[in-house]
Order: sequence, then structure tokens, then C-alpha cells
Amino acid sequence: MQQPWNTLSPAEQTLIRRGLWQSRLAGTVQQYGIDLRWAGADDAPPPRSYTRDEQLALVPRLAAAAVGLAERGLLTVRVRQGPGAAPSDPVLTGPALRDALAEPANWLWNPHPALTLDLDATEPARAWWHASAFPEEDAAGRPAWDELTDGQRELLVCASETSGLLTGPFGIWEDLPSDLTGTELTAWLDRQLAPLLPFVREGWIEVRHFAADSTDGYTVIPLDGLRTAFADRSLRHDDGDDWGVGFGCVFTYAGLALWRGSGWNAVWGSRLTLDRGEA
Repeated sequence: MQQPWNTLSPAEQTLIRRGLWQSRLAGTVQQYGIDLRWAGADDAPPPRSYTRDEQLALVPRLAAAAVGLAERGLLTVRVRQGPGAAPSDPVLTGPALRDALAEPANWLWNPHPALTLDLDATEPARAWWHASAFPEEDAAGRPAWDELTDGQRELLVCASETSGLLTGPFGIWEDLPSDLTGTELTAWLDRQLAPLLPFVREGWIEVRHFAADSTDGYTVIPLDGLRTAFADRSLRHDDGDDWGVGFGCVFTYAGLALWRGSGWNAVWGSRLTLDRGEA
């Protein structure tokens, strides 16, 4: 019988979560910090991404956890051969696995890496996850999808997507009008932020600011700082053309549980199927 999910260390939990989606090894240290922060751990980082030095300091801990999971048959590390992860990609084992995981460069985000490694949770790990760790909230009393406002539905879909961009040329929200100031500007911002504020207040959605497309660095915008942040035209990047720069949103694990438990994800998924003309 499998042990409870919470007997895994935070590092092991992060690695298996990444493996469920066959995510790249690069970026795992940042996700580890997010997991610690969302769990309220004592050693959680501030509401921002880790610096390069902070990531490098954590590589040995995560590398040891990854080796341990691999030896227990819960995680594999594959060398990507094509543009995306594939089951046919070779699996690293033994000294080759240890050497690859001991190399700090393999853990840090890089748009043009010399070597791309992917994590893959094994079938026992996936079964364990779905049996005891898959987050799904009891959504009794929550509104049905059709009872949500258009703005709320749009925001939930945005948070569920890979980019989750709110502002900028690839964001879902309108640009900040150039002719508004004072109370008129405040009123406009309050209308734009209205669907977002309850989700942030409940801890279901986290808002992040990305300053450049050349890094995975970001800062988290707290609830009481949203209006001021979104009023800054330079931070919004409304006039820029760089993908991924500006404000974005993501589900926290509590938000993902609600997205699933409420059935909102199923309704949205069925609508996508119907839109494609499928039965």
C-alpha cells in the first residue's frame, strides 16, 4: 500500500508534479519555490522568483530528491530528441543520470539549452497522485459556469492556459486608455480589475509581473497593490511587442482544485469540443 502523499518531501512533490506534465527539468527550481510559498513553508522565498544564485544553491537538494525518486521507480529523466517530450526519448540511468542532475545548467531556464531534459512521472507515481493527491475542492454553493460573468469566465480560462497573459499585445485585457486621469482612470481600472479581485482575495489566482522575455524572473503582485501596479503603463507593457512581458495570472493549487471541483473546467472543455464541430 502506498504511503500518504504528504510523506513525500516538498522537493519530491514538486518533481512528481512536474513529471505528470512531462515538464522540462529547467525551471523546476522556480516551481519548487512556488510550491513552498503556496504551502506557507517556513523556508519559502519572498513573493517573487528565485535569483540565479538562489536557484544554484538549491540544485543539490533537488538533484538528490530526483535521484531518490528515480531509484524508487517513481520518476524518469529523458533526453529530449525533438521539439517536444516524447515516450521514445532515451531515459537516463545510473551514473549518467547522476551526472546530468548534478549539472546546475540543466536546472536553469535557458531559451537555447545545449541539452534539454524532461521529467516523466511513472505509472505508479501517476496512480498514487490520482488516488491521494489530485486536488479537487467541494464546490457546493459555488456558481455554475453560466452564472459567472463574462469577465470572470474569461479570467478563469486565462489562468488555466499556459501563457495566462492579462496585459500587453498578447493579453486578454484592453490597453490602458491614454486620455484618462484621476478619478476617471481609477474608475476604469476598478472595472477592469473587478473580476480578478475576488479570485486573488480567496487565494485562487496569483498575479505576476514579468519584466522581460529573456528571463523567467517575475514578482508577485499582492491584492492591495493591484490597482497601483495596473495603473503603471510601463509595467503593463501595453505598447510593447514582446511575448510574455507584462502582467499574467496563474491558478494556485487551491484555484486548480476549484476549477476542477466546480466542473468549470469540464464545461469549458466541452464547449471547446463543440466549437470544433465534434460530437
